[in-house]
Amino acid sequence: MRVLAIVGALWVAVARAGTAAEMPADTGTNAPSVAVPASASMPIPKADIRKATSQIRRAWSSTAVCSDAVRCAVYFSSFGTALTFNDGALVPLAHEQRLSLSGHDCIQHARAALHEGNRALAVQWVMAAHLDDPLIRNWLADHPDAVLEGLRHFGD
Repeated sequence: MRVLAIVGALWVAVARAGTAAEMPADTGTNAPSVAVPASASMPIPKADIRKATSQIRRAWSSTAVCSDAVRCAVYFSSFGTALTFNDGALVPLAHEQRLSLSGHDCIQHARAALHEGNRALAVQWVMAAHLDDPLIRNWLADHPDAVLEGLRHFGD
């Protein structure tokens, strides 16, 4: 089922782009997300930004390391979704693991990824900080732009 969902999401992305030639050639996990002019993005609801910031703050204060080997060894790519940003960019999940990191460590990795320009990996690290709660993790996946804004404003 997961493969069908990803294939369907990719098909929608290709249909939106018009042709496959317009899609970025390199969708590797280490490649930064495609930069898009601000005019191409839709406004993000303030309530979504507040909720994302709240979840980031909650993970930031969690210093307990992930001790369940089965959960911590789950690759981000098994979260079961691709990220779709407001600018239309569709990015597959990275093949990375949380392993023995705390929620605090995940947010540090997210901030570093955002600083490097890798929007998708930044969101995925915030999602990884919430491995224990699939409802929150899925909400974060559905609102990647709010998560990015939350990371940008976190600590202000």
